Amino acid sequence: MFVPTTLKKAPGLDAELCVWNAITKTVDPNETIAFHHYPMFFENSSGRREIDILIVNQDLGVCVIEVKGITINQINSINGHEWSYTNFYEDKGGPYQQAESQLHMLCKHLEKNPLLYGRLCKRAFVALPNITQEQWRQKGFHELIHTPLPLFKEDLEDKSRLIKKMQTFKLSKVKEPLSDFDMEKIKQHLGIQETKHQQITLQKQLPFSRLYIVQSSGDFQGYKEEIMKALKSGTKIYLLSYTDLDVSQHIEHYSKHVESFQLNLYKGKAGGVSNRISTGCYVDGEDVSEELLDQLGLHFPAFNKGQFKAIHQPVDNHQIITAGAGTGKTHVMIDRILFLLMNGGVPLKLITMITFTNASTNEMKKRLEEKFILLFKLTKRAQFLSFAEEVKDMQISTIHSFASSILKQLAHEIGYGQNVGLRSFKFNKTLLIQELLDEFFSSRPADQFLKTKIEDYDFINLVYDMWEEMEKKGLSAEEIKNIDWGTVGQKEEQIIQALLKYIFSHCEDRIDEIKRAENAITMGDLIRKLKSFTSDPEKMKQLSSGHFIFVDEFQDSDAVQIELLASLQKFLQYRLFVVGDIKQAIYRFRGADYKSFRELQDVTHGVRYTETELQINYRSSSSILEKMHPLFEKWDKKGWLTYKQTDRLISNKVSDCPNDDWHVSSKYEEDFKKALKSLPTKKDKIAFIVRTNGHAKKIKDYCVLNNIPTSENLDGTFFISPTVLHFKALLDGLLYSHEPKFLVNALETPYFGLNIPYQVLLPFGGNKERMVSFINSRTDNDLPNYALLLRTLAPMTVIQKIIQDKQLFARLPKYMEMHLSQQKDGEEPVKEDVELAVLRYEKNLQHLMILIERQFSTKHVTLQGLRDWLQLQISTNRTENEPILEQNKAQVEITTVHRSKGLEYHTVFLPITYSPFNAVEQKYFLEEASEENKKGLKRKFGWKVKVKKGSKVTREYQNSYFDSLKVYEDQEQLKEETRLLYVALTRAKQRVYITMPKPHQIKNECWALILKEGGIFEKGEGSR
Repeated sequence: MFVPTTLKKAPGLDAELCVWNAITKTVDPNETIAFHHYPMFFENSSGRREIDILIVNQDLGVCVIEVKGITINQINSINGHEWSYTNFYEDKGGPYQQAESQLHMLCKHLEKNPLLYGRLCKRAFVALPNITQEQWRQKGFHELIHTPLPLFKEDLEDKSRLIKKMQTFKLSKVKEPLSDFDMEKIKQHLGIQETKHQQITLQKQLPFSRLYIVQSSGDFQGYKEEIMKALKSGTKIYLLSYTDLDVSQHIEHYSKHVESFQLNLYKGKAGGVSNRISTGCYVDGEDVSEELLDQLGLHFPAFNKGQFKAIHQPVDNHQIITAGAGTGKTHVMIDRILFLLMNGGVPLKLITMITFTNASTNEMKKRLEEKFILLFKLTKRAQFLSFAEEVKDMQISTIHSFASSILKQLAHEIGYGQNVGLRSFKFNKTLLIQELLDEFFSSRPADQFLKTKIEDYDFINLVYDMWEEMEKKGLSAEEIKNIDWGTVGQKEEQIIQALLKYIFSHCEDRIDEIKRAENAITMGDLIRKLKSFTSDPEKMKQLSSGHFIFVDEFQDSDAVQIELLASLQKFLQYRLFVVGDIKQAIYRFRGADYKSFRELQDVTHGVRYTETELQINYRSSSSILEKMHPLFEKWDKKGWLTYKQTDRLISNKVSDCPNDDWHVSSKYEEDFKKALKSLPTKKDKIAFIVRTNGHAKKIKDYCVLNNIPTSENLDGTFFISPTVLHFKALLDGLLYSHEPKFLVNALETPYFGLNIPYQVLLPFGGNKERMVSFINSRTDNDLPNYALLLRTLAPMTVIQKIIQDKQLFARLPKYMEMHLSQQKDGEEPVKEDVELAVLRYEKNLQHLMILIERQFSTKHVTLQGLRDWLQLQISTNRTENEPILEQNKAQVEITTVHRSKGLEYHTVFLPITYSPFNAVEQKYFLEEASEENKKGLKRKFGWKVKVKKGSKVTREYQNSYFDSLKVYEDQEQLKEETRLLYVALTRAKQRVYITMPKPHQIKNECWALILKEGGIFEKGEGSR
């Protein structure tokens, strides 16, 4: 397909037509899409680029040709990408750079389609139809290593020569040519309208599933053709048989259907059962009653009645799914989405999914795309490829991203512009507290406060932390103003109390003025400002309605998030599908409430939910679950863990070591070495699960000392990782290349890999200019040259160029080897440690690029803006986690409990159980949300201030609520720590090792106390 230009007259048009005619005579129109003049507009509407000639060919890939109708005498010189002209409409230009930039912009757009990602061979050319190769040589341009060879006059006159030259040069290589389907997708993205007979249409809707119950092989034979036809169409098959069936001989692609869970086989109980269920077929779960499901679960133990029930509920049903550890909740959500598509005809764009982390978001998108593509491979139905492409139109995001999308639509209702930015406002808040402090004492004597002996900076930091706690718990500005501060006694306490009341009655209004002026909000605002909308139907109705919303990890939702869901259901008819497990609610410190399921039912009164428990565990052996069960039961009796009979996990997995899978001992070192040696395969893993990053460091030090390679999976370490700090050093170097400190720091990163000993700079006596001149003379002005490129190129383009030119990823192994060797005092590091360090660095850099693109996607990014944003994240962001490495990269992983959630390991060690979890004394407590304060009662706040001289407390002040709120918080912390232990233990597939002190040594509130009270030392629990 060739699309010629509509222009009749334009500068350079004759030259372009010469190239266009040569191209259209050379390539096959049946395998090619070609445009003469293809316009592209920037997403922010700041301008456009026009490709002279665009070619998409099945063999060549995507080709961009920049045509210059100049003669050889019009080119004065070529320096790098810059060409200097004479007697031309421009004095200078960068034709190849222009072609490459256009190519990357177009391919970035095309590759947003996951089916095209990694499929595009990319080529950029400059065509000179008025210049011969000999003329080019006579000018000496052929000797320029930095200038690619153009398409010359003789190339355009010879088909075979032209195609050979175009095939020779490419910017990226792919394994296979573009398929017909790829070309169809590219046509759609390029805006080419297809005729009706060319369009890919969705095939006739077919059932999502068929459930067959058969008594014998004869019954199966009667259904065989129907089953084969259903599988070929993408229908899921459940085949439940009371006798052994050899199905593999009768089903085409049998193993692929089984591995993809499209064919699910279940054998009845050995020895048979009375009152067998009649032979029959049930389509899409219709006529499958609760009673029948119970019978199926009884007769066919491996059949998961909970999953089947959750997946096959009527389309409009609201559901609450209690999913115990390892019970396959992601599988259920994906199959429920397929059910909505195939049974209900619900378009993917009406399905919204809320996940807990960015990693979960990416994983869910990947799993959905993979499922659809797998179904296409099994069935060859274009419908499933269309679904795979439409995944990008689904809203799959964290709750904060979801809240951000709502705020952008409704920001005008609260005085903000549409493109609301995100900032921490830490400096502004601190400055504001200081101003309010000064204001308060401008009309009052400060003597009374001075008598408290509290330092100003300590008090400002305390107030800032209180403010952050209120924001984290979702308090609105009005709720903060109306805090109930209780009563105080002595005069010093009265002045502290009065000061707190004054600051918190004004601080939100003041900071809101700053936020509106800058059109920016904090991460905490993303959730709490939703309160401005959730009770107002007129505001909410500005949003689209009728969505199906899935919420993963619902037990970690807070009160404001629950109110948002209730509002979406009430005003916009959202259908709710919430999945979680209150036993795994471990984010209370972030404001989450483990009573979320009950609260959802309370705030959506009148809504009927179908409740389903998932109990069949696909992770752990039955033996180890049996050993955990008494522990969980005792915790339930103490009121520390909600654990009903329906929470008990059931497994059909056989233990590798049934008599050796539960160990309690006083030291982990000896057990660990034995466990490491006895892992069945290299893919099996051991996890050290700890409470804090500090505990993780202790275990890491032990492993380093014993030359044991490990991977770490810790909390909130991303923005202080070497990858980010090196990137920041590179930005500083580009910005301040005239400053020796920044220049040296940048050159010593892996991007350049240089080592500049400080001794060589000592002779310059601190003279900055001489030091910079010396460094640049020894490095060929490398960094300053890249800094100069910032005048014409975008910052991220320059950085990508540095990565490519300096071969960062090829350099990393050597850099990491040297770095690890320095950590071990010159000892050669273990090969696996180097590989893991390189992999972590690469993963973190990819993650950083994604975060930068997300942050600056809607606005122009400057180097200074990028540097300032990154500095802020490094200083304040302790919630962003490093990407999880593939689990087979190291056999030993050190992880915190929070980061281990959703993961599984052959063997779990709890090496540190005696560390008290209440060692840090709290200075304040905010009352939890309750029915009373929801009805208008003020939220209580307790505070306590200690004045120290050295390590000794000299004075102590507090209000009347502190002690009572502390009692409540201590109880809630004990429950949360119990839930943390539940999560840690249920990560194990085969073995658990717990390090415990002697019973009489356990006195502090710690994991060991919880385990002891759970009966871990009692006889018969597998302890030793």
